[in-house]
Amino acid sequence: MPQIQLPAFEKPLPPLEAKLIPLPIGKTGSHKHKAKPRSAPQPEQVAQAIPDQPIAASAPVAASEPVLASSPISASEPSAASAPVAASAPSASAPLAVSAPVVAEPVAAVATEVEAKRPPLPKHAKLNFSVYLGESGIKVGESVHTLDIVDGHYTLKADAHTTGLVHLFKTYHIEQTSSGTATAQTLKPDTFTEIITQSSSKEINRGDFDWPTNKIHFSNGTEASLPPQTMDILSTLYQFPPIKERDQIVSINIATGKNLETYRFQVDVEEPLKTGMGTLQTVHFRRVHKAHQEGLEIWFAQEYRLLPVKVRHLDNDGKIDGEAIITEIRVSDE
Repeated sequence: MPQIQLPAFEKPLPPLEAKLIPLPIGKTGSHKHKAKPRSAPQPEQVAQAIPDQPIAASAPVAASEPVLASSPISASEPSAASAPVAASAPSASAPLAVSAPVVAEPVAAVATEVEAKRPPLPKHAKLNFSVYLGESGIKVGESVHTLDIVDGHYTLKADAHTTGLVHLFKTYHIEQTSSGTATAQTLKPDTFTEIITQSSSKEINRGDFDWPTNKIHFSNGTEASLPPQTMDILSTLYQFPPIKERDQIVSINIATGKNLETYRFQVDVEEPLKTGMGTLQTVHFRRVHKAHQEGLEIWFAQEYRLLPVKVRHLDNDGKIDGEAIITEIRVSDE
């Protein structure tokens, strides 16, 4: 798989202080939800995946699943264990700064029956991930995500590829792109494409969202009904779902380039996560699944507008297939 080089004209990024500030939510109440201690996954419990980012929009991500759950990574075929993110960089006119926190109230403070609000999306963002293979924690690649919102339209890309010694024996590259309309807090996809390249083979998958007719058309010739608020596997990473204090199982309709599925996630609203950026306070989503089904887990950082900071993909036996972990976040609202 070819190595991805970022544009050389990119200007040095200005330093930015990051502070832990609560996130915005709906009206608060007297009842607060406390994160339950995490127990070992049960057969009918959650799964994890990797945003197609920590390694090309694919690694630790299943091929047609969110680089969140895209092509699983294996020793012989190291894919990015992470979430999608493209190799393209934000425009030179909008320099990115180390992600700025947004003033908000902790998600755990959501009142009963009151949904947590999404924090505002940055106009431009670039997230770098390291992708690791299996439970051994061996680094096999890198993933870069870029988000650009201009005049109500967004382009989100994830680019993951193998690196180091792994690249000498097996190349793996995944590019994922989601585009559509955007508001200050939401993304509504019109198209999703995924290009998976390994050694001498290439696979291209695409999903077209036809909102006027409520249909989604796939490049494999199939189509499906399009429920409201459906997301693609990549934009899901940047669409923190509103949650309620007593509704800790969240259902999300997610489309890949091949099909449409309903994912159910168990949510832990307060969970510390150690990363190369320090310990972050996160909201942890774990896919609820049947035995012998692939799993997916996503961690969203409360200090950084609930942007994704870790994506993990699990195989059919419940073992870690790959994961992508954040190393740097830079954003700009200009």
